[in-house]
Amino acid sequence: MEECRKYTVTLYRAQLLTAKQMESGYHLYDFKGHLLREEHIDHFKQFTWRPRPATLLSKDEQKQVRRNLRDYSKKFDEQDAAKKSSASKAVVEQRRRLIEEWKAWREGVVADLREQREEYGLPADAVEAAKEEAENEEDQEIEEVVETLEDEREEVVD
Repeated sequence: MEECRKYTVTLYRAQLLTAKQMESGYHLYDFKGHLLREEHIDHFKQFTWRPRPATLLSKDEQKQVRRNLRDYSKKFDEQDAAKKSSASKAVVEQRRRLIEEWKAWREGVVADLREQREEYGLPADAVEAAKEEAENEEDQEIEEVVETLEDEREEVVD
């Protein structure tokens, strides 16, 4: 973010009735209205602002800087991109390492599961075994008998 270098200062001075003292100080705000600094100073009477110091560059040097500003900007942007890239690379490497650790852990768990299935005499791959069993089964006919009551009457016999 580019700073505009514009500030606003508010000064305050209030006399406390009971202690006969002055409460005074200043608030410094940036150009957006955000409080930058708040100072409470006893016996505060005057506020002076120090202006920007005069430049140390000659007129020719200032013109040269203005002319080459785009080149400087490109150079600094490249440096910023390199810093971001190195930070991104570190994050990517960290994630890649964590994924590899997780895959190694999962392979170990799957191997333990296979060993346990062998101990209990179960097939190594339950899904494949179920598919083979379904293919080997003969078609079965299932007959369903449904009885329905059509009419129900109650008769009284003497």
